[in-house]
Amino acid sequence: SILLSLLKSTCPENEIIDEMKSALFRIERIIKSTLLFSKGLQLKLKEFRVSELEKELKESIKYYSHSKETEFLFFLPDIKIKADFDLLLLVLQNMLINAIDAIEEDDIEEGIIEILYENSENYHILNIYDNGKDFENKEILFEPFKSTKTKGNGLGLALSLEIINAHNGKIEIATKKKGFKIYLPK
Repeated sequence: SILLSLLKSTCPENEIIDEMKSALFRIERIIKSTLLFSKGLQLKLKEFRVSELEKELKESIKYYSHSKETEFLFFLPDIKIKADFDLLLLVLQNMLINAIDAIEEDDIEEGIIEILYENSENYHILNIYDNGKDFENKEILFEPFKSTKTKGNGLGLALSLEIINAHNGKIEIATKKKGFKIYLPK
């Protein structure tokens, strides 16, 4: 990744380098997901601000290629939570990538992806919505190695569910908009 960034600085107009960076990002995520899924999870809980996730997610967007004009709306305030930052980021990256893919696979011309924090009495809630292609089969969404996506391997949502369960939280399919609600206990 560092070498590709150096190469990009000498050849800024080269689209092949962008595609290579995107492919490398996908490969790294698949390897990380497979290792986490097979080894099991060990949470490293620490206190951090929800807003810190936004910077990392915006960085992820740069590495994941998409062709449609997509607006990304974030509301991740400076509220402190206690969780495993890296694993929670992985969950949100999985959701973000699924949303981008859903927009890419739909007939719409422009996409909208929202990642919004919501506070409740017992939970920190992270909502992830998109206006892309609807879920084809909600029954297999969280089953490992089952996917209806052309780029999917079926690990992203299965691992996301495991991570949130390890936090004693839960993931639900949203009812008012297309997407997910992630509940992390306070």
